[in-house]
Amino acid sequence: MQRQTSFVFWGCMALLQACVTGWSDSDAVPEPVTVMSWNVENLFDTVHDEGKHDWTYLPLAMKDDKIKQACKETSIKEKYYKECISKDWNETILKEKLQRVAKVILSQNNGRGADLLFLCEIENVRILERLRQEYLQVAQYQPAILLEGSDERGIDCAFLTRFSLDGPPSLHKVPLSKVTDPSYTVEKTTRDILQADFKLPSGDRLTALAVHFPAGFHPTVHRREALDRLKQVAQEAATQSQIVVAAGDFNINEKEQEELYDNTAAKDWFISHREGCKTCPGTYFYDLDKTWSFLDAIMVFKGGQPPERHAWKMDPDSIRVVNENYFQKKMTGHPLRFILDEKGIPRGVSDHFPLLMQLKPQKH
Repeated sequence: MQRQTSFVFWGCMALLQACVTGWSDSDAVPEPVTVMSWNVENLFDTVHDEGKHDWTYLPLAMKDDKIKQACKETSIKEKYYKECISKDWNETILKEKLQRVAKVILSQNNGRGADLLFLCEIENVRILERLRQEYLQVAQYQPAILLEGSDERGIDCAFLTRFSLDGPPSLHKVPLSKVTDPSYTVEKTTRDILQADFKLPSGDRLTALAVHFPAGFHPTVHRREALDRLKQVAQEAATQSQIVVAAGDFNINEKEQEELYDNTAAKDWFISHREGCKTCPGTYFYDLDKTWSFLDAIMVFKGGQPPERHAWKMDPDSIRVVNENYFQKKMTGHPLRFILDEKGIPRGVSDHFPLLMQLKPQKH
């Protein structure tokens, strides 16, 4: 009888301890974290942002002689000038763009969208909040996270997530070496690294780093410098967080794959298309030389604070390119940017395909 009483007593104590800590050996493993990265290509509102070269993405009715002159002064190529003065980025077109972006996001994770969404080419927090509040209500995302950076066109990196912030977000400048052309303004033609720290339901701290590296017209050394800067930021974040994830548009093309992904970044990061997605051709297709590239990637830093119970790992089997929506691609299967056809009917959504991945917990 005494033995039975003792068993009951210690059983009650174990149950009480589980209630207090919220954890016991029999607890289920935490749910995986679904991550998506997507360059949505020019998500602008219809209002001019002071100090930014957003003239192309304004309604045609607003494009008076003053704006057309601004188009001329800020366009580096004749085709960009023609697009700037002729594109009609009106409310009807914008609504269609927002609706299509939302459809792609909500096509994943059982209609709720990724738990953590990295976004590129967002003009400002106003347009991102409009996307969240008017088109992504079912996802139940927290208020959008975007800090205005130094890109001259006004495009920024951003986050949407259901996780709570664990401190204020911040921007990290990406210093680039000078080039010989005196008209080349490197300071205003790349994006800052956006950092946000989140508290996962498991209690672990995740640092997210959203990137949009220097574009292809920059020399390769600039993307290498951006990788070096990203590593510095990640190393600092890893002193406080269990998981550090970087994602976005790295602008590393097929010709730079070996040098920048394989021989440089892979020393410090697990890279999505190196770990999984083995049959995926890429996220971006270059029409000029008919090649696919993984301009976009999700990377998990190899360092970080040890977790108490579970280590979060990139799940190779979960990594894939998201392109199931018919309007995302051409008949050839290549990404289709958001355009109006000859009849004025919208087609496409972005010139990039999104990437999706899961972080899965394992016993530590």
